[in-house]
Amino acid sequence: MKCGWKSSLDSKKNCDNDVKFDVDVLDATYCICHKSGKSEEENELMMEFIRNEKLCDFTGFVFEEDFKAGEIIDYDYDLLNFNEVVFRKDADFSNVEIKKVIKFENTKFCGRVSFRHSMIYGNCIFINTEFNKEYIFDHIFKGVHFKGQDLVIKNIKNFPRLDAILFSNYSKIILEKTSYDKGEYMNGKINYRIARNQASKIGDYERTGNYYYNERYYGSKLMKRSDYGKLSEYLGEKFFDDIAKYVTGYGQKPWNIIILILLIISVFAFLYLFAGIATVQNRDLSIGINEVFQYSFKDLLSRYLNLWYLSMMTFSTLGYDEIYEISSFGKVVSCVEVFLGMSTGAIWTSVILKRLLHK
Repeated sequence: MKCGWKSSLDSKKNCDNDVKFDVDVLDATYCICHKSGKSEEENELMMEFIRNEKLCDFTGFVFEEDFKAGEIIDYDYDLLNFNEVVFRKDADFSNVEIKKVIKFENTKFCGRVSFRHSMIYGNCIFINTEFNKEYIFDHIFKGVHFKGQDLVIKNIKNFPRLDAILFSNYSKIILEKTSYDKGEYMNGKINYRIARNQASKIGDYERTGNYYYNERYYGSKLMKRSDYGKLSEYLGEKFFDDIAKYVTGYGQKPWNIIILILLIISVFAFLYLFAGIATVQNRDLSIGINEVFQYSFKDLLSRYLNLWYLSMMTFSTLGYDEIYEISSFGKVVSCVEVFLGMSTGAIWTSVILKRLLHK
């Protein structure tokens, strides 16, 4: 009788093991490797089977006791596949040489995880993997020498710290869709900083910007009033951080500035509609608030488009001859828009230059 386990990642993949290692201790559905709730005897049988068969594909296995890679995997392999594995207790990959690729996709770590002081020569891949939240502040890669091409971390839940990992001069970190909740923001800031530094080191500028954004994002969430001597210092720092976050995406989202520019021009065009604006032919483009419903939609739209042109010229500080303000309120509004235009233009220029220099 064959094991009934099937992969959730690949519908064509299943288990070919026979369900008859020891009829007295095995159920009639799963083999000893894929069965949950194994007894101590069953665990010993599974470990013996792994050693005897020199397994390197552990897809879907359930490890009920502590897993110590250094004591179990002492043979050659091309790939260590821990996809869909459940580690009920601790998973210890420390002090070993991982010579080839090691994968963890849809893997669940219920206990502690450690790769400390290991040598990793191949790619190390974590995708859709869940770590135990209780150990999220552990430094699981402390002392690791990572000499592989890629360290892939995608869509991970409760991913621990990357502190004290040593990368080669060509290793790449791919850190994507990995977020942190309140109380864990320092982890996010540190991990994305490490990823940014390594990306800058190898010239991976496509990812540097994204890592920088996330580093700043989690750093902003760590800002506290108690860290500043004066309230004004805290409010000032918070204000400029919010400007950088929402207006430019910390320099990584220039399209935000274009949207902001169009919004400012459109809002001020609306203000000019009631601000006292006339043309050189003495045509009054403004209307009174109480007179709005006296005009047709077509007439209102025509006036607004003319004032949108005025707003564009004012915002860009290019100037105009055919339209001008005839009220004090209109002059104040135009002065404010000029100031916003100069400030936004400077921000736009700095963001573009920064991105060009990083290409």
